[in-house]
Amino acid sequence: MSGEPREKIEAEICQILTETWAPLGADVSSADAAGRYAAYAHEVYSLLARGASDTQIARRLHLAERDELSHPELTTRDLTPLTQQLRAIERRI
Repeated sequence: MSGEPREKIEAEICQILTETWAPLGADVSSADAAGRYAAYAHEVYSLLARGASDTQIARRLHLAERDELSHPELTTRDLTPLTQQLRAIERRI
């Protein structure tokens, strides 16, 4: 187990989601987006800690885009660049 606190890693995941994933785009300020994405950062951390595949992570985020954030048009985009960034963090979990 990593010596880094979960909160620190989740904050980093949240930053990546805000900058790279960003399904809310310009709809909200970056501070509000970070607040809204914090719950997803928590979920992504848990997925990474359990050894979820890239596909499982992308499916969860696409589900959020479609059902929770009301942007179904985004569910076909490739999240490979995002999952690659998340994999770099996974090593520290």
